[in-house]
Amino acid sequence: MLRKDTIILRDQGRLSWILIAASQEDRLQMCDAYFESTCEYYFERPPALFHIVYSFYLTGQIHQPSHLCPTDILDEFDYWGIVPDTHLAACCCIENHVDDISMSSASSIEIENEFKDLFASEIRRKVWNVIEEPTSSCSAQVFAFLSVMFVLISISGLVLGSLHDLQLPMIKNVTAANGSIIELTEMEPHPLLTQIEYVCIVWFSIEYTSKMIVSPARKKTFFQLLNIIDLMAIVPFFIEISLMIFGIDTESLRDLKGAFLVIRILRVLRVIRVLKLGRYSSGLQMFGKTLKASFRQLGMMAMVVLTGVIFFSTLVYFLEKDEPGTQFHSIPAACWWCIVTMTTVGYGDLTPTTVPGKLVATGAIACGVLVLALPITIIAQVAFTVSGKHRQKQRRHLKVDNFMKVAEGEREGGVARRFGRRPSVAYNPRPLQSVTQDTIC
Repeated sequence: MLRKDTIILRDQGRLSWILIAASQEDRLQMCDAYFESTCEYYFERPPALFHIVYSFYLTGQIHQPSHLCPTDILDEFDYWGIVPDTHLAACCCIENHVDDISMSSASSIEIENEFKDLFASEIRRKVWNVIEEPTSSCSAQVFAFLSVMFVLISISGLVLGSLHDLQLPMIKNVTAANGSIIELTEMEPHPLLTQIEYVCIVWFSIEYTSKMIVSPARKKTFFQLLNIIDLMAIVPFFIEISLMIFGIDTESLRDLKGAFLVIRILRVLRVIRVLKLGRYSSGLQMFGKTLKASFRQLGMMAMVVLTGVIFFSTLVYFLEKDEPGTQFHSIPAACWWCIVTMTTVGYGDLTPTTVPGKLVATGAIACGVLVLALPITIIAQVAFTVSGKHRQKQRRHLKVDNFMKVAEGEREGGVARRFGRRPSVAYNPRPLQSVTQDTIC
């Protein structure tokens, strides 16, 4: 049962037309039969499909049941004069993403809505799909392939540059503490590797800049984890270029220990480019989502390990510190031994020599095995849950994409649907006496 106020509130569809019809004859043109005794209008429609229409009038949203054919649903909307495009429920077509590690892709419907009212929206949407949606088109697949290749080439150049055979001796003048200039010979990567590095940096810069230019929400895009990784991959290069522009040679900063340390850290950050592969690897994205979902379990494990490390390292320190030739000079040194022992790595650089110390080490080993083994089953369960949700999301997006493709295909190619329009042809309503007992209402 629907109240008149509820139907008028939606102001759309056949039921609304019946309410605003000027005469009873007009109303009879829009139904299949009329029961005079009960003043009821009869529509010969499938009950399962009408439930979608009923929910629309109640909630203002259209939900697509998974067990119903999209074509049948569109036929039902066409009959009732409801436009489905603007009323699809978020749970059936778009999921809200809050991360960002945003290893999550939005559906085509969401992307179109984000670019709808922007300047040069169509061009920006196409460029965004090429950069962010590798499966959206052939050009996007080519772009993704090139991006992966440049990442691999950059990482390979960084690794090969550390080989002695691919390094050349470079003579540099360094100012000593007494003011004299000393010539030092250092090994630097081959110039060819440096040129390859510059080419990769140009590609990464174009990729990041293009993404920020066409983004519909630049602030949100900037703070996404994968985009932060992209920025950190090119920042060291531009900092070095900026220093060169201002006439500051990075090698002259050797005398300033703090500044030289910063330069070295920036160079080491180049290895962060390997994380860019996570953008194109569903396995790495799933691993990141699993770690995020298991944050509570990992925090619990870290807290228990920290408690065990402090407990056992303190014990072994006081048991071993007075022994001749002991290596347990402090509790922090004992903490290093305890971490190595509890994680079952066992470097052997620090070992207790007394019997009580060895008993403490035995307890640390047993405790470490238990502490590390117990959360594994929980984390594995979380991984299965995350994987299942990911598959469900993919099926939901595929289902809605198919639904919209059917709608767009029928409206553009062949069967021209006219959603939301009143029927122009007159129906032949059946009078009461023509409704037999076999008719299902």
